[in-house]
Amino acid sequence: MSDFKIIGSTDPIVGKEEFYSVNTFLPSVLPFQNTASNNSFEQPVKWEIHILENGRWRKTKENDKTGKRISYTFLQKSLERKGIRILARRGEDIARLNVTTHPAEQPKIESIELLDKSGKKTTKPLSYGQTLKARVHCLHMEKHKVSVTLWEDDADGAGHNKANEKNIIQTLSGVVKNGIAEVDFLLRPSFAKIANKSKDEGKIHEYYVTTDFNKDKIASNNVNVNDLETPVAPFKGKVPVQQQAPAKPKASLPQPVQPKTKAPASGSSSATQVKPQIIRVHITNSAKQPIKGVHKEKQIIVWVDSKGLVGKDIRLKLYDEDYLSDDLLFDKTIKVTGDIFPISVALDSILRSKGGISGEGAEQEVFADVEVIQTKDHKKSEVVDVDAKVFKPDPVESSNKVAKVGEGDKNEGKNGKKGACDECAKPITAKQLIDIFPKADSAKLEKVAATYTKYMKDLGMDTCWNKAHLFAQARVESGLSLDLKEGEGFNYYYESLSIFKAFQSEEGKEKAKLWGRPTVKPKIPGVSLENQKKIANWAYSPPAKKAKEIGNTEANDGWNYRGRGLVQVTGKGFYEYCNLYTKKNNLDVVKKPDLIGESIELSILSSMIFFKWKNLNTISNKTHDVINKICPKVGNDVALKDEKGNPSSNHKEKQKAFNDITSKAFKIDNCKWGEKVEIPKTKGKFSTYDNEYSADSKTAYINVIVPKDRRTEGLFVFFDDTEIVLKGYALAMGTVNDNFFERNGKGSTPTGLWSSSYSKTHIGEASYGDHGLIHINGMTGDAKKATAPGKRDGIAIHSGHTTKVGINDNGPLMVTYGCVRVYNADMKKLVENYNTIKGKGKTIYVYVEEVDSMDDVYKDYGMVADPKDKKRNYSKNAKQ
Repeated sequence: MSDFKIIGSTDPIVGKEEFYSVNTFLPSVLPFQNTASNNSFEQPVKWEIHILENGRWRKTKENDKTGKRISYTFLQKSLERKGIRILARRGEDIARLNVTTHPAEQPKIESIELLDKSGKKTTKPLSYGQTLKARVHCLHMEKHKVSVTLWEDDADGAGHNKANEKNIIQTLSGVVKNGIAEVDFLLRPSFAKIANKSKDEGKIHEYYVTTDFNKDKIASNNVNVNDLETPVAPFKGKVPVQQQAPAKPKASLPQPVQPKTKAPASGSSSATQVKPQIIRVHITNSAKQPIKGVHKEKQIIVWVDSKGLVGKDIRLKLYDEDYLSDDLLFDKTIKVTGDIFPISVALDSILRSKGGISGEGAEQEVFADVEVIQTKDHKKSEVVDVDAKVFKPDPVESSNKVAKVGEGDKNEGKNGKKGACDECAKPITAKQLIDIFPKADSAKLEKVAATYTKYMKDLGMDTCWNKAHLFAQARVESGLSLDLKEGEGFNYYYESLSIFKAFQSEEGKEKAKLWGRPTVKPKIPGVSLENQKKIANWAYSPPAKKAKEIGNTEANDGWNYRGRGLVQVTGKGFYEYCNLYTKKNNLDVVKKPDLIGESIELSILSSMIFFKWKNLNTISNKTHDVINKICPKVGNDVALKDEKGNPSSNHKEKQKAFNDITSKAFKIDNCKWGEKVEIPKTKGKFSTYDNEYSADSKTAYINVIVPKDRRTEGLFVFFDDTEIVLKGYALAMGTVNDNFFERNGKGSTPTGLWSSSYSKTHIGEASYGDHGLIHINGMTGDAKKATAPGKRDGIAIHSGHTTKVGINDNGPLMVTYGCVRVYNADMKKLVENYNTIKGKGKTIYVYVEEVDSMDDVYKDYGMVADPKDKKRNYSKNAKQ
């Protein structure tokens, strides 16, 4: 066996240079061996980096090195890799070292580079009318905004020089995603005037970009650009952008006169050269200046720089960027009239609630998305901060709509139902939170209030009781200053580790002595980081009983998914559930669990998601019993001191916080949630189960009612304004997970209202049955978000094989890739009635809603649960 090994860190920090070498140990050589021709130590050491993709190791091309001692600096994108391996070769000897990169402890901008439009280094001068791409490499700065400034260089040599201070061209910003922020600069002909103003630049102008970080200005490489008068050969296959002619062209270089002609025929060679495309989208204020800080004017201008689009339609959408899903503020189709095309948007005509924030003083993070209707190509702008007060205030609504409340959980805010308590639906304010967190700064409380308000309806956390219970937990877990816990600490006195069952065995007690703090006091220096990791992994990782309970499956899950945030969310199972909401906005808390402890917004959001995950949003309603009903689902009861320094416990303090503070802040004694409201009986009127939609003479509905835990069946109820036409069993479970929004995903059917159409497709196929498909397309709620352009498609109601393969009804309903599955016999009747009602000129909608339990639903519709039904498990290998 070879003793050839790699020496170096297996846990490199992103952005930090790490050195690796091989051992210089020469194996023992027997006297009779000939070493002259086969001494591998004298041969060069060649280094490679391999990454794990799709279960296989792939060698990277750009990381090869040679030498006995080399260094690697891992970038932010390395955190996304499933595996990284350093490989060293010396003769026939091969050594391997697997490494796991970790985020940088402090935000850092590593470098900035200036490239051509395609993101490649320039090899020859560019020309005006083309685009420069600034690429900023950042560490530990995900979702941060980075400003980049373009300069024309007059000084000798590269880098920023004070001699160039008057040569500033433009400042734009980009948002860091996967460790990189990119900003595109269009080289406008007018920039050449700045270049020529300071000195005789000759035929070549030089440009570079800078970004500021920690009061330092980091500069890129220079890129050469031909002066306007210099003829430049166009890029192969591209039509050169028409350049601005100089006022007095030189005699030696006459400028050709461009004849005014009609657009070439679509089949001509010149027509095929011009590809309609958006070059750049950016936002300015009404004075056409870049927006810096928080925009407080009533108007913005969205600029669309393009080519080949004059006379064509584009679709402008304005969004408020969000953790869960981006909120659509503005949507309009517009005809382009120029290559540089401004679109004015009056913000005060957009309702403030469209952005989902009701708190005063909150900001909305706005960006534009422009789509070319002809090609479906998209281009997004940078994100700008806009004061929420700029938008149109929401009108005070008066409604005589009477809804069901007080019947189990049908008053839950997630489904948009209006109950009898006006206070439940009111936004949380920073003023309410001051009484709960008196030592927290006002800016933090504003963010917490705005974040909670934004998501409380979507997450079913919209009752006075929900608010009081969550913030009672947060007050004890995060303290009066509302301090974020970046990660649960394990600086335990060794005897105290007995609170974990894993440390109650004889083996556990020995490990407690080995790893824990030897004294109660002093606590400093305490338990080393290495031993804290061992404690966490012993307590929360397999084979610990607690590991299975919280969903931990790997050796380091205990440490990786330790408690964080406002209520110390713990366990891989929750982080995976939380990811269903956060991942679609590039916030992967499974790969990067530390995110929850770094952002106050994400911390409050994850706490709300935790309440939903544990069904605490339902359990907390109408209960004063914090110790027995709420606390056991949040965490263990541990000894601590109260705010006066007296001995107490975690659960007792949470009960006290609820009784004395949060229940009063949210006035639960006056809350009318759950009070019975009679529903007026209207002859001939039929509604969805939650009373959200009612049929009339022109409409009918297929109401799909399913449990929140999609692994069991629900019902479909088909009705018009005269009768319930048909009832049957329905399954709306995906094969892989409950993720409504993942593109090409195989998650469960999203809730909300859908339009419908019928087609005789896939007839006779085992996956779909003999009766065709009722195709559905989202109109409201999660259904609309999930089926937006570029997201999920192909969702339908259909039958097909059950768990007994073949087109039959012999087994329970089979999972799908996101569709609603019904039995074959029911599908036949459903299609017959669908076509009959459609033939009467009625519009048929599909409405998917969730309930906590199907028991009352079956009772209300005079049915029993499907006797063939059983609880299913998600499987990556399941087939439709």
